[in-house]
Amino acid sequence: MKIRQSGFTLIEVLVALIILGISLGAIFQALSSSRRISLKADETLQAVRLAGNLLASPALKDTALKGSGIAARIDGEAGWRYTLSASPLEIDTGNKRDIFQVPAMFELTLCLFHETDLREKAFCMKQWIRQ
Repeated sequence: MKIRQSGFTLIEVLVALIILGISLGAIFQALSSSRRISLKADETLQAVRLAGNLLASPALKDTALKGSGIAARIDGEAGWRYTLSASPLEIDTGNKRDIFQVPAMFELTLCLFHETDLREKAFCMKQWIRQ
């Protein structure tokens, strides 16, 4: 009489471990990617908040419109600085020789820079304003 032994063979165990390893690797990579995306979104959201606060300041806009560009650090925000400049609004008509300058309109260019240990990231935006 033959006794039948139950259990898994070595090959079955190895195949299961390989499948488990690949699955765990994919899960950890997805978690790492989602963390990076979350950090990038937080940084962008903070830049939008700071830009809104800066552009809400009439004194800051007036200083930029007087022709002097502004470059400063943002108080209370570690690692953040900005530049703000104004130029007359010019609209390209499609022909390189014909650029239309809009009277009494200016283009504000605000660039926020976030400095970390490893890099500096820039967030720039433009806003049209009437003087």
